[in-house]
Amino acid sequence: MKRKNIILLISIVIFGIVMSCNDDNKEEDECITNKIEYVTSVNSPNTGTINDTVNIEVNFGVFNGCGGFGKFIESENGNIRNIKVEAKYEGCICTQDAPIRTVNYEFKTANSGNYELKFKSSPTEFITVNLTIN
Repeated sequence: MKRKNIILLISIVIFGIVMSCNDDNKEEDECITNKIEYVTSVNSPNTGTINDTVNIEVNFGVFNGCGGFGKFIESENGNIRNIKVEAKYEGCICTQDAPIRTVNYEFKTANSGNYELKFKSSPTEFITVNLTIN
């Protein structure tokens, strides 16, 4: 009798732990969103060297404390690149501030020339960086 009760108790505890873990993962997945956010400022050099990385500081706003950098979304047309910032919001309970986040954009090319990097700053506007690569 005692053995059956112990096995039943262990089974209930294990089942409870598994269900608790599954609920936790479900909540985390539900509290992650991605959104295109606008760039507020860009700090960049004017020149670079072929095959060397040019580091460009990009600042963008998020609408609450859970927002952070997700990824850059780029489209290219010759020497012109349009760049959007996708913010990733992680968390269900967030502070209600609207912070500015900073991320490093790395530009590297094997070709010399003049490049125009256009960072999306509003629905219709861009902050443009002109780079001369030698």
